[in-house]
Amino acid sequence: MNLEESLKLYIRHIKYEKNLSPNTIRSYNKDINHFVDYIKGLKIENISDLSLDIFRKYLKFLDNFKYSNRTIIRKYSSLINYFKFLEINNYLKGELTQLIKPPRKYHRYYSFLSQNELSELLSCIETSDYIGIRNRTLIEVLYSTGARVSEIENINIEDIDIKNSEIKITGKGNKQRIVYLNHNARFWLNKYLNIRVNFRSSVNRELYNRESQLFLNKFGGRLTARSIRTILKKYLKKAGIKKNISPHDIRHSFATHLLQEGAGIREIQELLGHENISTTQIYTHLNIKKLKKDYRDFHPRAN
Repeated sequence: MNLEESLKLYIRHIKYEKNLSPNTIRSYNKDINHFVDYIKGLKIENISDLSLDIFRKYLKFLDNFKYSNRTIIRKYSSLINYFKFLEINNYLKGELTQLIKPPRKYHRYYSFLSQNELSELLSCIETSDYIGIRNRTLIEVLYSTGARVSEIENINIEDIDIKNSEIKITGKGNKQRIVYLNHNARFWLNKYLNIRVNFRSSVNRELYNRESQLFLNKFGGRLTARSIRTILKKYLKKAGIKKNISPHDIRHSFATHLLQEGAGIREIQELLGHENISTTQIYTHLNIKKLKKDYRDFHPRAN
């Protein structure tokens, strides 16, 4: 079997059988295509010609791009899952995946806002018009739920249970979970729902009536993840916060603040929708970092 055919089969597998999210499928497709393009340059066309030596050469080739350790780990994972699929279906002989050793993972501290910085960010949002109300609601919901930006982007009206302060979120692999609205987020969400009709344009009137997306752009379409990042960046600058903060860092802030206030790691895992507890444990490192900083700042003989 040639490489293109095997890749098409694998993408079909993760889309229809594994039911992975569109973002994950795009990421896998991009990573594997990069590998396929590389080995084509070596004049390799068939799956049966893949070997450990070729994979090692590819990893070395990646050094030319100065990818971060995180990106290398992701590419490795994409290819290993692809190779496993080929082995299970007897398209690839041998046990290549058993011979490949994963690259070393270097842990890094994630960026997050302090509770005071979060308050400053929210308070700088002018809410005298419907755009400001939408933006305040957006960031309140981001922080209240700890949801991923892709999850926020895809919230529909029918997913919201205002009475019980809950939102049904569809996360990675189309897995659903319930996230919660704090008092402020619920207040602003109610306010936004009352003025949401202002985002309907004459051009997209039919679209607005047909679709039920929660956060809308000025044309009546769904507010994209890219737009959400732009909105957040605007208010970070206005608040004078110089940290490089993304919507995902608001998620980190959510988890870190819960931990600082005494929430258990298992509860935080459920709220974040992490399948593996080890993914959530990064926040224990974040908290330790803060404790060390507090020690240096406040212990009379720390310095």
